[in-house]
Amino acid sequence: MRFAISALAIALASGCAHRIDSVDQRMLLPASAARYEMAAHQAFVYPAPKENAAPSFPFHGMPRELAPVTLCIGFVVDEEGRATEVSPLLQAGCDNPLSQPALRDAALAAVAAWRFEPAVFCDYPDAATRDRDWNGHGCAGAVVQARVVPVSLAYAFTFEIREGRQRVAAAKR
Repeated sequence: MRFAISALAIALASGCAHRIDSVDQRMLLPASAARYEMAAHQAFVYPAPKENAAPSFPFHGMPRELAPVTLCIGFVVDEEGRATEVSPLLQAGCDNPLSQPALRDAALAAVAAWRFEPAVFCDYPDAATRDRDWNGHGCAGAVVQARVVPVSLAYAFTFEIREGRQRVAAAKR
C-alpha cells in the first residue's frame, strides 16, 4: 500500500514537471496604426517593458489537447507607463477572442498589469545635435524638448496544449 501511494505521488509530481510555460513576445502592428514621419532633428524612445509577466494558462476547464490558438490584445501605454484601454483585437493572424474566453481573459488580465518606461518624443536643435547627443535609450544632451507620449501597442499570445503539456507563447510583430 505504501508503495502504491509513493508511486502515485511520483507519477503526479512527474506530470507537473512536464508542464511548459514559456513566453516569447511578438508585437503586432495594428492595421489602423498611424504613421508619423519624424524630422531630421527629432528622435523617438520606444516604451521599455518592466518585468511584464506572461499570461498564466488557466488551470481549470481546459482540454487535454488544444490546437494553437492565437489571441491578440491591444492597449495603450500611457504617460505613466501603465497599460490602459486593454482589449482583444481581431486582425489577420488572430483567432476570434470569443472562441476561448478563458484564454482571452488570462491574456487581458496579464496585459492590464503590465508596466513600461513610457515613450518619449525628443526634439533637438538640429540633426547634427541629435546625431551627436541621442543615445537611443532616452533623450540626452542638448534637447530642446522631451515629451512623454502615449503609444498604442498590440501583442499576440499563442496558447497550446499538446499531450497534456501547456504552452503559452507571447509574441510581438
